[in-house]
Amino acid sequence: MYEGAARPRAEIEYGRRRPAPGTGRPVRERPLRRPDRIAFWAVAMAVIAMVAAATSAHAGSGGTGSSRTAGSSDCPEMRFGSRALDLGDCGGDVRTLHWILKAKSYGVPLGKDFESPTARSVRRFQRRHSLRSDGVVGRATRKKVVRTMTKSVATWYGPGFFGARTACGQRLSRKTIGVAHRNLPCGTRVTLKYHSRYVRARVIDRGPYTSGVRWDLTQKTARKLNLTTTDTIRAAPIR
Repeated sequence: MYEGAARPRAEIEYGRRRPAPGTGRPVRERPLRRPDRIAFWAVAMAVIAMVAAATSAHAGSGGTGSSRTAGSSDCPEMRFGSRALDLGDCGGDVRTLHWILKAKSYGVPLGKDFESPTARSVRRFQRRHSLRSDGVVGRATRKKVVRTMTKSVATWYGPGFFGARTACGQRLSRKTIGVAHRNLPCGTRVTLKYHSRYVRARVIDRGPYTSGVRWDLTQKTARKLNLTTTDTIRAAPIR
């Protein structure tokens, strides 16, 4: 910290007064510019410009909160139902929508991009169920999509079978995501829902053989659904 004699305030901020030539009247000199103030204002103006640019970009996108930015191929693994889905969106929730609609014989791709074929199928689904045909998967459409998934009883398995091969030839581990079913072909895609959670899986094994139980989930699949005991779930297999 500088502890020397303080310079006169007039010299630091405003300069000194001196008489104007030929008048004897004092004239205030132009204030001196301090480098630290210049740097401060330069930084402040840069921050303001950045904020303005970000605001402009958000307004240009319509402020919809779309998961994809211009020129980006990244898509979030969002849970189906956490947002409305519209043309141009992408992510795990879009893929889940595709799997459910495909299970109901709608002509959609099984990828993660909400494109024109998806929008057309969504409008067809909405017309069939007397919903507003706008191609947007909002709350009403989503609830109707979920109700098309069949209710059935499921349990889970894993401990004691890890390391063994399933009936479909896959080695079971703690990280295996899959389901067992009595007669669906190996590799069949299926979407499972339990409460507000969804999992996309494939048939990898045979079973269960308990009366009244239709699905047997691997331990990893059950944990993703937060299924801890035998209970009723919703399922939509793509046949």
